[in-house]
Amino acid sequence: MMRHAVPRGLAIAGLMLLVGVAMADPAPAAETAWSRQTTPAPGAARVIGGYTEGCIAGAVALPLDGPGYTVLRPQRLRYFGHPSLIAVIRDLGARADAEGWGTLLVGDLSQPRGGPMSYGHASHEAGLDADIWLRLLPPGQRLSPAERRDPTPVSMVRAGATAADRDRWSPTHGALIRAAARDPRVARLFVNPAIKATLCDAFPPDRAGNARWLRKVRPWYGHDSHVHLRLHCPTDSPACVPQDPPPPGAGCEPAGFAWWYERIAARLAEQARQAVPAAAPVARPPQSVPPACAALVPAR
Repeated sequence: MMRHAVPRGLAIAGLMLLVGVAMADPAPAAETAWSRQTTPAPGAARVIGGYTEGCIAGAVALPLDGPGYTVLRPQRLRYFGHPSLIAVIRDLGARADAEGWGTLLVGDLSQPRGGPMSYGHASHEAGLDADIWLRLLPPGQRLSPAERRDPTPVSMVRAGATAADRDRWSPTHGALIRAAARDPRVARLFVNPAIKATLCDAFPPDRAGNARWLRKVRPWYGHDSHVHLRLHCPTDSPACVPQDPPPPGAGCEPAGFAWWYERIAARLAEQARQAVPAAAPVARPPQSVPPACAALVPAR
């Protein structure tokens, strides 16, 4: 039995939002100088700024296919990152291949020079973030070109549930997230709160050092079909702005899950008061980057 049950009304209202009913991508912003870049900035790898307001020089492209992984939507040109991020993904793919977990579907990393994206993310700007889908292909299987360009996500959480969908979630998903979280290069992994609750039950934090890696796995809106992986600031980038460390503890306390569902229910109520359709995209305010990033974008 799950130890993270919350009042039914909060669970239904909150998780409807969490699985995407009101979590459409933000409205596309106008194309920016950053989204027009097609090649990395020259020079050694160097992150400037933070995950939500930053850029990267010397980014590296993740090969579109490798042992245990394949890149989705390559037409977006969002498969660039710091060399450490590329190494983490390739290592995780190799682990998936060796363990027989299947082929990882890799979503967005960053643009060639990082910076704000025209749609889809408020982070992923510094070459240190990547989305790993929870839809796993059978070992050795690949997507067709059409499927790669326009893939179908698979949610691991049903509306109204406080745990991952047993028909789709498997121990392999837990093993994958645990492997990523145990990597010392990884600072955080964002997942749907119901997925975090499932992990807390599958890997009790009072056993075998689970609390150490579970602490990195943070609940966040959406993230029912993918894991958002985020690296620490690399040592070669003194201008990189780190995120504060996660709060102490494994983050498996029932009160924390209740807080999440209450917060999400409040967001839904506010949308209703403003007569905003549940699936309506929310326009994102213009994003800024550190002044030092200006040198990475050619003047027009």
